[in-house]
Amino acid sequence: MSTKQLILFYLLCICLTGCSLIPGELKTAEDLINNQPDSALQILRNIPPNKKRSGASRALYGLLMTETLDKKKLPLKPDSLLDFSIAYYEEHPDKNRLATCYLYKGRAYKYNFQYEDATTCYLKAEDAVTDSENYLLLGKINSDIADIYLYQREYKKARQKYSEAYRYYCKAKSDKLAFSALISIGKSYNQAKSYKKALPYFQKVCNECSDSTIKVLAIQYIGINYYNSNQLDSALFYLRKVIKYPAVNYNRAIRHYYIADVFMDLNQVDSAYYYAKNAFNYEPDIRTQRECYRILVNAANAKGNIADLQKYMSSYQDCSDSIQKIDAQTKGSILETIHASKKEVFRNEQKVWHLRGLILLVLISSSMLGIFLIRRSRKERMQIQEVHTEEKVGIRKKVILDKRTVLQQKIEEIKTEQIHERKMVNVQEREAQIRKIYEDLLHINDQAFFFSEMDIVLNGMITKLRNRYSGIKPKELIWCCLYLLKIPSHDMLILLDYKSHNSLKMLKSRLSDKFELDNAALLGNFLRNILYED
Repeated sequence: MSTKQLILFYLLCICLTGCSLIPGELKTAEDLINNQPDSALQILRNIPPNKKRSGASRALYGLLMTETLDKKKLPLKPDSLLDFSIAYYEEHPDKNRLATCYLYKGRAYKYNFQYEDATTCYLKAEDAVTDSENYLLLGKINSDIADIYLYQREYKKARQKYSEAYRYYCKAKSDKLAFSALISIGKSYNQAKSYKKALPYFQKVCNECSDSTIKVLAIQYIGINYYNSNQLDSALFYLRKVIKYPAVNYNRAIRHYYIADVFMDLNQVDSAYYYAKNAFNYEPDIRTQRECYRILVNAANAKGNIADLQKYMSSYQDCSDSIQKIDAQTKGSILETIHASKKEVFRNEQKVWHLRGLILLVLISSSMLGIFLIRRSRKERMQIQEVHTEEKVGIRKKVILDKRTVLQQKIEEIKTEQIHERKMVNVQEREAQIRKIYEDLLHINDQAFFFSEMDIVLNGMITKLRNRYSGIKPKELIWCCLYLLKIPSHDMLILLDYKSHNSLKMLKSRLSDKFELDNAALLGNFLRNILYED
Protein backbone atom coordinates (compact mmCIF):
# COMPACT_ATOMS: atom_id res chain seq x y z
CA MET A 1 0.00 0.00 0.00
CA SER A 2 1.43 3.38 -0.99
CA THR A 3 1.90 6.21 1.51
CA LYS A 4 -0.90 8.22 -0.08
CA GLN A 5 -3.31 5.26 0.16
CA LEU A 6 -2.30 4.66 3.79
CA ILE A 7 -3.03 8.29 4.69
CA LEU A 8 -6.44 8.08 3.00
CA PHE A 9 -7.19 4.87 4.90
CA TYR A 10 -6.39 6.46 8.26
CA LEU A 11 -8.46 9.55 7.41
CA LEU A 12 -11.38 7.30 6.51
CA CYS A 13 -11.07 5.46 9.85
CA ILE A 14 -11.01 8.75 11.73
CA CYS A 15 -14.12 9.94 9.90
CA LEU A 16 -15.98 6.70 10.58
CA THR A 17 -14.98 6.82 14.23
CA GLY A 18 -16.19 10.43 14.48
CA CYS A 19 -19.46 9.45 12.83
CA SER A 20 -20.24 6.68 15.31
CA LEU A 21 -23.67 7.99 16.20
CA ILE A 22 -25.12 5.50 18.66
CA PRO A 23 -23.29 4.53 21.87
CA GLY A 24 -23.66 0.92 22.98
CA GLU A 25 -25.85 1.88 25.94
CA LEU A 26 -28.44 3.47 23.65
CA LYS A 27 -28.55 0.38 21.44
CA THR A 28 -29.03 -1.81 24.51
CA ALA A 29 -31.80 0.44 25.86
CA GLU A 30 -33.53 0.41 22.45
CA ASP A 31 -33.51 -3.39 22.44
CA LEU A 32 -34.97 -3.57 25.98
CA ILE A 33 -37.78 -1.00 25.73
CA ASN A 34 -40.60 -3.31 24.66
CA ASN A 35 -39.97 -6.24 27.00
CA GLN A 36 -37.96 -4.72 29.87
CA PRO A 37 -38.81 -1.01 30.12
CA ASP A 38 -37.54 -0.80 33.71
CA SER A 39 -34.06 -1.88 32.64
CA ALA A 40 -34.14 0.46 29.64
CA LEU A 41 -35.10 3.39 31.87
CA GLN A 42 -32.27 2.58 34.31
CA ILE A 43 -29.73 2.48 31.47
CA LEU A 44 -30.92 5.78 30.00
CA ARG A 45 -30.87 7.55 33.35
CA ASN A 46 -27.30 6.36 33.99
CA ILE A 47 -25.85 7.57 30.68
CA PRO A 48 -23.50 10.51 31.42
CA PRO A 49 -23.99 13.68 29.34
CA ASN A 50 -20.72 13.19 27.42
CA LYS A 51 -22.06 9.88 26.08
CA LYS A 52 -24.82 11.65 24.18
CA ARG A 53 -22.97 14.69 22.86
CA SER A 54 -23.38 14.02 19.14
CA GLY A 55 -26.59 15.15 17.46
CA ALA A 56 -27.61 11.62 16.49
CA SER A 57 -27.04 10.29 20.01
CA ARG A 58 -28.94 13.15 21.62
CA ALA A 59 -31.82 12.69 19.18
CA LEU A 60 -32.04 8.95 19.82
CA TYR A 61 -31.66 9.48 23.56
CA GLY A 62 -34.63 11.89 23.60
CA LEU A 63 -36.76 9.49 21.58
CA LEU A 64 -35.87 6.43 23.68
CA MET A 65 -36.35 8.27 26.98
CA THR A 66 -39.79 9.52 25.96
CA GLU A 67 -40.82 6.09 24.63
CA THR A 68 -39.67 4.42 27.85
CA LEU A 69 -41.46 6.93 30.06
CA ASP A 70 -44.64 6.28 28.08
CA LYS A 71 -44.24 2.53 28.52
CA LYS A 72 -43.94 3.14 32.27
CA LYS A 73 -46.98 5.47 32.29
CA LEU A 74 -44.79 8.31 33.59
CA PRO A 75 -45.03 12.01 32.58
CA LEU A 76 -43.39 12.66 29.21
CA LYS A 77 -40.92 15.29 30.45
CA PRO A 78 -38.87 17.26 29.70
CA ASP A 79 -40.30 18.47 26.39
CA SER A 80 -36.91 19.78 25.23
CA LEU A 81 -35.57 16.23 24.76
CA LEU A 82 -38.21 15.28 22.21
CA ASP A 83 -38.18 18.71 20.55
CA PHE A 84 -34.47 18.28 19.83
CA SER A 85 -35.10 14.79 18.43
CA ILE A 86 -37.84 16.08 16.11
CA ALA A 87 -35.64 18.92 14.85
CA TYR A 88 -32.74 16.50 14.25
CA TYR A 89 -34.76 13.88 12.34
CA GLU A 90 -36.38 16.56 10.20
CA GLU A 91 -32.91 17.80 9.24
CA HIS A 92 -31.42 14.28 8.96
CA PRO A 93 -34.34 12.30 7.51
CA ASP A 94 -35.26 9.09 9.30
CA LYS A 95 -38.97 8.65 8.61
CA ASN A 96 -39.70 5.95 11.17
CA ARG A 97 -37.95 7.76 14.01
CA LEU A 98 -39.41 11.12 13.04
CA ALA A 99 -42.90 9.61 12.98
CA THR A 100 -42.26 7.97 16.36
CA CYS A 101 -41.17 11.32 17.80
CA TYR A 102 -44.35 12.98 16.57
CA LEU A 103 -46.40 10.08 17.95
CA TYR A 104 -45.06 10.60 21.48
CA LYS A 105 -45.22 14.38 21.16
CA GLY A 106 -48.88 13.91 20.29
CA ARG A 107 -49.38 11.67 23.32
CA ALA A 108 -47.81 14.28 25.60
CA TYR A 109 -50.40 16.77 24.32
CA LYS A 110 -53.21 14.19 24.53
CA TYR A 111 -52.46 13.39 28.17
CA ASN A 112 -52.79 17.13 28.88
CA PHE A 113 -56.11 17.34 26.97
CA GLN A 114 -54.57 19.54 24.25
CA TYR A 115 -56.36 17.67 21.49
CA GLU A 116 -55.75 20.21 18.72
CA ASP A 117 -51.95 20.06 19.15
CA ALA A 118 -52.08 16.29 19.61
CA THR A 119 -54.00 15.81 16.35
CA THR A 120 -51.53 18.02 14.48
CA CYS A 121 -48.62 15.87 15.71
CA TYR A 122 -50.38 12.61 14.81
CA LEU A 123 -51.09 13.86 11.29
CA LYS A 124 -47.41 14.79 10.88
CA ALA A 125 -46.45 11.32 12.10
CA GLU A 126 -48.85 9.77 9.58
CA ASP A 127 -47.35 11.88 6.79
CA ALA A 128 -43.83 10.72 7.66
CA VAL A 129 -44.67 7.01 7.23
CA THR A 130 -47.41 7.12 4.60
CA ASP A 131 -45.69 4.55 2.37
CA SER A 132 -43.92 2.68 5.17
CA GLU A 133 -44.27 -0.99 6.02
CA ASN A 134 -43.78 -0.25 9.73
CA TYR A 135 -47.23 -1.63 10.50
CA LEU A 136 -46.80 -1.46 14.26
CA LEU A 137 -46.08 2.27 14.15
CA LEU A 138 -48.92 2.89 11.67
CA GLY A 139 -51.27 1.03 14.00
CA LYS A 140 -50.28 3.17 16.98
CA ILE A 141 -50.71 6.40 15.03
CA ASN A 142 -54.18 5.43 13.79
CA SER A 143 -55.20 4.23 17.24
CA ASP A 144 -54.14 7.51 18.86
CA ILE A 145 -55.97 9.58 16.25
CA ALA A 146 -59.04 7.42 16.91
CA ASP A 147 -58.74 8.18 20.63
CA ILE A 148 -59.09 11.89 19.88
CA TYR A 149 -62.15 11.25 17.71
CA LEU A 150 -63.66 9.12 20.48
CA TYR A 151 -63.10 11.84 23.11
CA GLN A 152 -64.74 14.35 20.78
CA ARG A 153 -67.71 12.03 20.15
CA GLU A 154 -67.00 11.52 16.46
CA TYR A 155 -67.79 7.83 16.80
CA LYS A 156 -67.93 6.82 13.15
CA LYS A 157 -64.54 8.37 12.37
CA ALA A 158 -63.08 6.86 15.54
CA ARG A 159 -64.32 3.43 14.49
CA GLN A 160 -62.75 3.79 11.04
CA LYS A 161 -59.37 4.67 12.55
CA TYR A 162 -59.54 1.86 15.12
CA SER A 163 -60.36 -0.57 12.31
CA GLU A 164 -57.29 0.63 10.37
CA ALA A 165 -55.20 0.24 13.51
CA TYR A 166 -56.54 -3.31 13.94
CA ARG A 167 -55.53 -4.23 10.37
CA TYR A 168 -52.03 -2.83 10.88
CA TYR A 169 -51.59 -4.65 14.19
CA CYS A 170 -52.65 -7.91 12.55
CA LYS A 171 -50.05 -7.35 9.81
CA ALA A 172 -47.46 -6.63 12.49
CA LYS A 173 -48.52 -9.84 14.30
CA SER A 174 -49.13 -7.90 17.52
CA ASP A 175 -52.05 -9.84 18.99
CA LYS A 176 -52.20 -7.81 22.21
CA LEU A 177 -52.57 -4.49 20.42
CA ALA A 178 -54.95 -5.98 17.86
CA PHE A 179 -57.28 -7.14 20.63
CA SER A 180 -56.97 -3.73 22.28
CA ALA A 181 -58.13 -2.17 19.00
CA LEU A 182 -61.16 -4.49 18.98
CA ILE A 183 -62.05 -3.33 22.49
CA SER A 184 -61.78 0.26 21.30
CA ILE A 185 -64.12 -0.45 18.36
CA GLY A 186 -66.59 -1.88 20.87
CA LYS A 187 -66.19 1.25 23.02
CA SER A 188 -67.04 3.44 20.04
CA TYR A 189 -70.30 1.53 19.55
CA ASN A 190 -71.01 1.60 23.27
CA GLN A 191 -70.57 5.35 23.55
CA ALA A 192 -72.75 5.79 20.48
CA LYS A 193 -75.42 3.75 22.36
CA SER A 194 -75.26 0.85 19.90
CA TYR A 195 -74.94 -1.69 22.72
CA LYS A 196 -75.86 -4.77 20.69
CA LYS A 197 -73.14 -3.96 18.15
CA ALA A 198 -70.58 -3.29 20.88
CA LEU A 199 -70.99 -6.56 22.79
CA PRO A 200 -69.61 -8.98 20.14
CA TYR A 201 -66.27 -7.13 20.05
CA PHE A 202 -65.79 -7.50 23.79
CA GLN A 203 -66.90 -11.14 23.71
CA LYS A 204 -64.51 -11.93 20.84
CA VAL A 205 -61.60 -10.62 22.91
CA CYS A 206 -62.72 -12.65 25.96
CA ASN A 207 -62.98 -15.84 23.90
CA GLU A 208 -59.81 -15.52 21.81
CA CYS A 209 -57.28 -13.38 23.71
CA SER A 210 -54.68 -15.17 25.84
CA ASP A 211 -53.33 -12.00 27.49
CA SER A 212 -54.98 -11.75 30.94
CA THR A 213 -54.70 -7.94 31.14
CA ILE A 214 -56.53 -7.42 27.83
CA LYS A 215 -59.06 -10.13 28.66
CA VAL A 216 -59.92 -8.46 31.98
CA LEU A 217 -60.29 -5.14 30.17
CA ALA A 218 -62.78 -6.74 27.78
CA ILE A 219 -64.77 -8.13 30.73
CA GLN A 220 -64.76 -4.65 32.27
CA TYR A 221 -66.33 -3.18 29.15
CA ILE A 222 -68.87 -5.99 28.94
CA GLY A 223 -70.00 -4.84 32.38
CA ILE A 224 -70.05 -1.21 31.28
CA ASN A 225 -72.00 -2.14 28.16
CA TYR A 226 -74.61 -3.94 30.25
CA TYR A 227 -74.85 -0.96 32.58
CA ASN A 228 -75.38 1.49 29.74
CA SER A 229 -78.08 -0.78 28.32
CA ASN A 230 -79.77 -0.74 31.78
CA GLN A 231 -79.09 -4.41 32.57
CA LEU A 232 -77.93 -3.69 36.11
CA ASP A 233 -77.62 -7.25 37.45
CA SER A 234 -75.40 -8.33 34.55
CA ALA A 235 -73.38 -5.14 34.83
CA LEU A 236 -72.76 -5.70 38.54
CA PHE A 237 -71.75 -9.33 37.91
CA TYR A 238 -69.05 -8.46 35.37
CA LEU A 239 -67.78 -5.35 37.12
CA ARG A 240 -67.42 -7.19 40.44
CA LYS A 241 -65.62 -9.93 38.56
CA VAL A 242 -62.79 -7.57 37.53
CA ILE A 243 -62.73 -5.03 40.37
CA LYS A 244 -59.69 -6.56 42.09
CA TYR A 245 -57.69 -7.40 38.97
CA PRO A 246 -54.59 -5.25 38.44
CA ALA A 247 -54.74 -2.58 35.75
CA VAL A 248 -53.49 0.91 35.03
CA ASN A 249 -54.97 3.24 37.61
CA TYR A 250 -57.46 5.10 35.43
CA ASN A 251 -59.06 1.77 34.43
CA ARG A 252 -59.44 0.77 38.06
CA ALA A 253 -61.03 4.15 38.71
CA ILE A 254 -63.50 3.51 35.86
CA ARG A 255 -64.46 0.16 37.39
CA HIS A 256 -65.16 1.75 40.77
CA TYR A 257 -67.16 4.56 39.18
CA TYR A 258 -69.43 2.24 37.22
CA ILE A 259 -70.04 -0.03 40.22
CA ALA A 260 -70.94 3.10 42.19
CA ASP A 261 -73.38 4.12 39.45
CA VAL A 262 -74.98 0.67 39.47
CA PHE A 263 -75.48 0.83 43.24
CA MET A 264 -76.92 4.34 42.96
CA ASP A 265 -79.43 3.10 40.39
CA LEU A 266 -80.27 0.25 42.78
CA ASN A 267 -80.80 2.85 45.53
CA GLN A 268 -77.95 1.39 47.62
CA VAL A 269 -76.62 4.79 48.55
CA ASP A 270 -73.91 3.75 51.02
CA SER A 271 -72.33 1.33 48.55
CA ALA A 272 -72.52 3.89 45.79
CA TYR A 273 -70.82 6.47 48.02
CA TYR A 274 -68.06 4.00 48.97
CA TYR A 275 -67.11 3.05 45.42
CA ALA A 276 -67.39 6.61 44.07
CA LYS A 277 -65.14 7.85 46.87
CA ASN A 278 -62.70 4.97 46.42
CA ALA A 279 -62.33 5.71 42.69
CA PHE A 280 -60.25 8.77 43.57
CA ASN A 281 -57.50 6.46 44.90
CA TYR A 282 -56.71 5.39 41.31
CA GLU A 283 -55.98 8.65 39.49
CA PRO A 284 -59.29 8.98 37.58
CA ASP A 285 -59.34 11.10 34.45
CA ILE A 286 -61.32 14.34 34.46
CA ARG A 287 -64.50 12.78 33.04
CA THR A 288 -64.48 9.94 35.57
CA GLN A 289 -63.90 12.50 38.34
CA ARG A 290 -66.94 14.47 37.25
CA GLU A 291 -69.18 11.39 37.19
CA CYS A 292 -67.93 10.32 40.64
CA TYR A 293 -68.74 13.77 42.00
CA ARG A 294 -72.19 13.45 40.44
CA ILE A 295 -72.74 10.23 42.36
CA LEU A 296 -71.43 11.81 45.57
CA VAL A 297 -73.79 14.76 45.09
CA ASN A 298 -76.74 12.40 44.69
CA ALA A 299 -75.62 10.35 47.71
CA ALA A 300 -75.25 13.46 49.86
CA ASN A 301 -78.66 14.65 48.71
CA ALA A 302 -80.22 11.29 49.53
CA LYS A 303 -78.69 11.42 53.02
CA GLY A 304 -79.69 15.05 53.51
CA ASN A 305 -76.06 16.04 54.08
CA ILE A 306 -76.11 19.68 52.93
CA ALA A 307 -72.41 20.31 53.67
CA ASP A 308 -71.27 17.39 51.49
CA LEU A 309 -73.88 18.29 48.87
CA GLN A 310 -72.43 21.79 48.51
CA LYS A 311 -68.82 20.56 48.57
CA TYR A 312 -69.31 17.89 45.93
CA MET A 313 -71.54 20.10 43.81
CA SER A 314 -68.72 22.66 43.73
CA SER A 315 -66.22 19.98 42.67
CA TYR A 316 -68.67 18.68 40.08
CA GLN A 317 -69.03 22.18 38.67
CA ASP A 318 -65.25 22.66 38.53
CA CYS A 319 -64.85 19.41 36.58
CA SER A 320 -67.69 20.37 34.26
CA ASP A 321 -66.07 23.73 33.56
CA SER A 322 -62.75 22.03 32.77
CA ILE A 323 -64.42 19.50 30.47
CA GLN A 324 -66.31 22.33 28.78
CA LYS A 325 -62.99 23.98 27.92
CA ILE A 326 -61.57 20.67 26.67
CA ASP A 327 -64.63 19.99 24.52
CA ALA A 328 -64.48 23.48 23.04
CA GLN A 329 -61.35 22.57 21.06
CA THR A 330 -61.47 22.18 17.30
CA LYS A 331 -62.68 18.77 16.15
CA GLY A 332 -60.02 16.38 14.91
CA SER A 333 -61.90 15.80 11.66
CA ILE A 334 -61.76 19.52 10.88
CA LEU A 335 -58.03 19.61 11.57
CA GLU A 336 -57.54 16.55 9.37
CA THR A 337 -59.45 18.21 6.53
CA ILE A 338 -57.38 21.39 6.85
CA HIS A 339 -54.20 19.32 6.99
CA ALA A 340 -55.16 17.44 3.84
CA SER A 341 -55.87 20.74 2.11
CA LYS A 342 -52.46 22.09 3.08
CA LYS A 343 -50.80 18.93 1.75
CA GLU A 344 -52.62 19.34 -1.51
CA VAL A 345 -51.49 22.96 -1.74
CA PHE A 346 -47.91 21.91 -1.01
CA ARG A 347 -47.99 19.27 -3.75
CA ASN A 348 -49.37 21.80 -6.20
CA GLU A 349 -46.61 24.24 -5.33
CA GLN A 350 -43.98 21.56 -5.92
CA LYS A 351 -45.36 20.91 -9.37
CA VAL A 352 -45.15 24.61 -10.15
CA TRP A 353 -41.36 24.50 -9.95
CA HIS A 354 -41.33 21.88 -12.72
CA LEU A 355 -43.47 23.97 -15.04
CA ARG A 356 -41.05 26.81 -15.76
CA GLY A 357 -42.57 27.49 -19.15
CA LEU A 358 -45.92 28.36 -17.50
CA ILE A 359 -44.68 30.85 -14.89
CA LEU A 360 -47.28 33.50 -15.67
CA LEU A 361 -50.14 31.02 -15.55
CA VAL A 362 -48.81 29.56 -12.33
CA LEU A 363 -48.63 33.00 -10.69
CA ILE A 364 -52.23 33.77 -11.63
CA SER A 365 -53.38 30.33 -10.47
CA SER A 366 -51.50 30.68 -7.20
CA SER A 367 -53.08 34.08 -6.52
CA MET A 368 -56.55 32.73 -7.16
CA LEU A 369 -55.85 29.69 -5.05
CA GLY A 370 -54.63 31.93 -2.22
CA ILE A 371 -57.79 34.03 -2.34
CA PHE A 372 -59.89 30.87 -2.37
CA LEU A 373 -58.03 29.42 0.62
CA ILE A 374 -58.35 32.66 2.59
CA ARG A 375 -62.08 32.78 1.98
CA ARG A 376 -62.48 29.13 2.81
CA SER A 377 -60.35 29.56 5.93
CA ARG A 378 -62.54 32.43 7.07
CA LYS A 379 -65.65 30.39 6.39
CA GLU A 380 -64.22 27.40 8.30
CA ARG A 381 -63.27 29.61 11.24
CA MET A 382 -66.82 30.96 11.35
CA GLN A 383 -68.19 27.42 11.19
CA ILE A 384 -65.82 26.33 13.96
CA GLN A 385 -66.91 29.26 16.11
CA GLU A 386 -70.56 28.37 15.53
CA VAL A 387 -69.87 24.74 16.46
CA HIS A 388 -68.05 25.87 19.61
CA THR A 389 -70.94 28.14 20.58
CA GLU A 390 -73.50 25.37 20.05
CA GLU A 391 -71.40 22.88 22.01
CA LYS A 392 -70.91 25.30 24.92
CA VAL A 393 -74.66 26.01 25.10
CA GLY A 394 -75.37 22.28 24.88
CA ILE A 395 -72.94 21.48 27.70
CA ARG A 396 -74.36 24.30 29.83
CA LYS A 397 -77.90 23.04 29.23
CA LYS A 398 -76.93 19.50 30.20
CA VAL A 399 -75.28 20.62 33.45
CA ILE A 400 -78.30 22.77 34.41
CA LEU A 401 -80.69 19.96 33.40
CA ASP A 402 -78.75 17.47 35.58
CA LYS A 403 -78.98 19.83 38.57
CA ARG A 404 -82.72 20.44 38.04
CA THR A 405 -83.36 16.75 37.51
CA VAL A 406 -81.83 15.89 40.91
CA LEU A 407 -84.32 18.24 42.63
CA GLN A 408 -87.29 17.20 40.47
CA GLN A 409 -86.63 13.51 41.03
CA LYS A 410 -86.38 13.99 44.79
CA ILE A 411 -89.64 15.96 44.89
CA GLU A 412 -91.43 13.26 42.88
CA GLU A 413 -89.98 10.50 45.07
CA ILE A 414 -91.27 12.15 48.25
CA LYS A 415 -94.67 12.83 46.71
CA THR A 416 -94.91 9.21 45.60
CA GLU A 417 -94.02 7.99 49.09
CA GLN A 418 -96.75 10.22 50.58
CA ILE A 419 -99.45 9.55 47.99
CA HIS A 420 -101.48 7.24 50.25
CA GLU A 421 -100.97 9.50 53.26
CA ARG A 422 -102.29 12.55 51.36
CA LYS A 423 -105.54 10.76 50.51
CA MET A 424 -106.30 10.40 54.22
CA VAL A 425 -105.99 14.11 55.20
CA ASN A 426 -107.97 17.28 54.58
CA VAL A 427 -107.05 20.12 52.24
CA GLN A 428 -105.23 22.18 54.87
CA GLU A 429 -103.12 19.23 56.00
CA ARG A 430 -102.38 18.32 52.39
CA GLU A 431 -101.16 21.85 51.72
CA ALA A 432 -99.02 21.69 54.85
CA GLN A 433 -97.44 18.46 53.56
CA ILE A 434 -96.63 20.12 50.23
CA ARG A 435 -95.07 23.09 51.99
CA LYS A 436 -92.95 20.77 54.11
CA ILE A 437 -91.64 18.91 51.05
CA TYR A 438 -90.37 22.12 49.48
CA GLU A 439 -89.10 23.49 52.76
CA ASP A 440 -87.09 20.30 53.42
CA LEU A 441 -85.61 20.24 49.91
CA LEU A 442 -85.38 23.90 48.94
CA HIS A 443 -85.64 25.80 52.27
CA ILE A 444 -88.06 28.06 50.47
CA ASN A 445 -89.00 29.94 53.66
CA ASP A 446 -85.38 31.02 54.13
CA GLN A 447 -85.20 33.37 51.16
CA ALA A 448 -81.48 34.12 51.46
CA PHE A 449 -80.56 30.42 51.49
CA PHE A 450 -83.15 29.56 48.82
CA PHE A 451 -81.91 32.26 46.43
CA SER A 452 -78.30 31.21 47.03
CA GLU A 453 -79.14 27.60 46.14
CA MET A 454 -81.12 28.66 43.08
CA ASP A 455 -78.13 30.68 41.85
CA ILE A 456 -76.12 27.42 41.94
CA VAL A 457 -78.81 25.21 40.38
CA LEU A 458 -80.07 27.74 37.81
CA ASN A 459 -76.79 29.15 36.49
CA GLY A 460 -76.84 32.45 38.43
CA MET A 461 -80.48 33.23 37.58
CA ILE A 462 -81.21 35.22 40.78
CA THR A 463 -78.10 37.39 40.38
CA LYS A 464 -78.85 38.02 36.70
CA LEU A 465 -82.47 39.10 37.36
CA ARG A 466 -81.55 41.32 40.31
CA ASN A 467 -78.79 43.05 38.38
CA ARG A 468 -80.98 43.70 35.35
CA TYR A 469 -84.34 44.47 36.97
CA SER A 470 -84.00 46.43 40.20
CA GLY A 471 -87.76 46.54 40.79
CA ILE A 472 -88.26 42.78 40.86
CA LYS A 473 -89.79 41.49 44.12
CA PRO A 474 -88.80 38.36 46.13
CA LYS A 475 -92.11 36.62 45.40
CA GLU A 476 -91.60 37.24 41.68
CA LEU A 477 -88.08 35.81 41.90
CA ILE A 478 -89.46 32.74 43.69
CA TRP A 479 -92.02 32.22 40.91
CA CYS A 480 -89.25 32.43 38.26
CA CYS A 481 -87.29 29.72 40.08
CA LEU A 482 -90.32 27.48 40.59
CA TYR A 483 -91.26 27.87 36.92
CA LEU A 484 -87.77 26.85 35.73
CA LEU A 485 -87.81 23.89 38.14
CA LYS A 486 -91.11 22.85 36.47
CA ILE A 487 -93.04 22.92 39.75
CA PRO A 488 -96.79 22.27 39.16
CA SER A 489 -99.08 25.32 39.23
CA HIS A 490 -101.07 23.83 42.12
CA ASP A 491 -97.91 23.63 44.25
CA MET A 492 -96.93 27.18 43.19
CA LEU A 493 -100.25 28.55 44.49
CA ILE A 494 -99.60 26.98 47.87
CA LEU A 495 -95.95 28.07 48.07
CA LEU A 496 -96.78 31.65 47.03
CA ASP A 497 -99.82 31.85 49.38
CA TYR A 498 -102.25 32.49 46.53
CA LYS A 499 -105.88 31.43 46.68
CA SER A 500 -106.60 31.33 42.97
CA HIS A 501 -105.00 31.11 39.58
CA ASN A 502 -106.02 34.71 38.91
CA SER A 503 -103.44 35.86 41.45
CA LEU A 504 -100.82 33.86 39.61
CA LYS A 505 -101.89 35.39 36.30
CA MET A 506 -101.60 38.88 37.77
CA LEU A 507 -98.07 38.12 39.03
CA LYS A 508 -97.06 36.89 35.57
CA SER A 509 -98.60 39.97 33.98
CA ARG A 510 -96.60 42.26 36.28
CA LEU A 511 -93.44 40.33 35.48
CA SER A 512 -93.97 40.57 31.73
CA ASP A 513 -94.36 44.35 32.11
CA LYS A 514 -91.12 44.58 34.08
CA PHE A 515 -89.31 42.48 31.50
CA GLU A 516 -90.84 44.64 28.74
CA LEU A 517 -92.50 41.66 27.06
CA ASP A 518 -95.58 41.92 24.86
CA ASN A 519 -97.49 39.39 26.93
CA ALA A 520 -97.09 36.85 29.74
CA ALA A 521 -96.97 33.93 27.29
CA LEU A 522 -93.41 34.97 26.39
CA LEU A 523 -92.12 34.63 29.97
CA GLY A 524 -91.05 30.99 29.56
CA ASN A 525 -88.75 31.52 26.58
CA PHE A 526 -87.44 34.75 28.11
CA LEU A 527 -86.39 33.02 31.36
CA ARG A 528 -84.89 30.03 29.56
CA ASN A 529 -82.74 32.33 27.39
CA ILE A 530 -81.36 33.98 30.53
CA LEU A 531 -80.87 30.57 32.17
CA TYR A 532 -78.60 29.19 29.44
CA GLU A 533 -76.52 32.30 28.74
CA ASP A 534 -72.98 32.86 30.10
